[in-house]
Amino acid sequence: MRYLHGKTKVNKGGKIAVTISKPTKVLILSEKDFRRYKNNQTFTYYGGMKEDSYEFDVPKSGLWHVVIEKGSYHKPENIKANFNVVKGVVHSHSNPKPLAATLAEADEQLDHQDQEEETTDQE
Repeated sequence: MRYLHGKTKVNKGGKIAVTISKPTKVLILSEKDFRRYKNNQTFTYYGGMKEDSYEFDVPKSGLWHVVIEKGSYHKPENIKANFNVVKGVVHSHSNPKPLAATLAEADEQLDHQDQEEETTDQE
């Protein structure tokens, strides 16, 4: 895989903060645009070439994908990255989330996040 990937549910008004180990392209995509990205179709994204960190203001509630490109297809670079979500006006930081190396791993991380939110809601 030539990119790192993570996904998370975020409400409108929240923020996604991404930290990277070296300059690279950071993409924040909606579910629809991530599918288009994977299929090499035209897509819309937020972000772009970043040096070390990027903070994204979420324009609408939903599932958001964080993609960190690892250089060119034939010369991928060793890049470390993580992201966290700053929710609502309170600006409470969640723990940094690692970016997945596979789509299956990203699905597992999202399922784990959903379980944590359900546990918190029940308390």
